[in-house]
Amino acid sequence: MPEGSNFWQDYVLGYEPQAAYYSAAPFGGGASTLSPFGDGFSPASQSYWSGQYGGVMNQYLGDLGRTMRKGEEPAMSFVDYLEQYPWTERYAALGPRLRPGSGTSRFAPATRRMY
Repeated sequence: MPEGSNFWQDYVLGYEPQAAYYSAAPFGGGASTLSPFGDGFSPASQSYWSGQYGGVMNQYLGDLGRTMRKGEEPAMSFVDYLEQYPWTERYAALGPRLRPGSGTSRFAPATRRMY
């Protein structure tokens, strides 16, 4: 192993994409100070992103496939993709109904009919 490398980060995360995903920005503290959620991510955004692994992985695989179809060599691993992924922009672009804990049900609760 090369001097100054971190075995877990440099080698294992590349082979365990779920570990890489759940250690990324919304979960692992990689949030920027420019985030609309402040210094970190809100619990609602963490809840949203916890169910989005498949979607983010599919976006990565789509980008990877498009790169290969162009005849270019893939330039970025999934770990690198997660580091540049626009977490806050994607969450902020969601409509209020798609965000966890949002929607109209808390303003207009369902009614029961008594027969």
